[in-house]
Amino acid sequence: MKIVPLRMFGLLSLAAILAACTQQDVYEMSQENGRKACEKEPPPMQDRCMEQYQQSYDEYQRERDALLEDSK
Repeated sequence: MKIVPLRMFGLLSLAAILAACTQQDVYEMSQENGRKACEKEPPPMQDRCMEQYQQSYDEYQRERDALLEDSK
């Protein structure tokens, strides 16, 4: 039996993890990453930056569904 190189194992593991993520998980991770980026902004800009990342997944999904319906 051949030993799978570490790099290949890492890629397969990453693919498995990404496949397990739901759209909501991905959305929430991106929102969290955005909020963390806002913390690096100067204090006067942080609040404005944070406002971009306050929408819940349910609100996002409703807006997305409405846009998709309109485009049909």
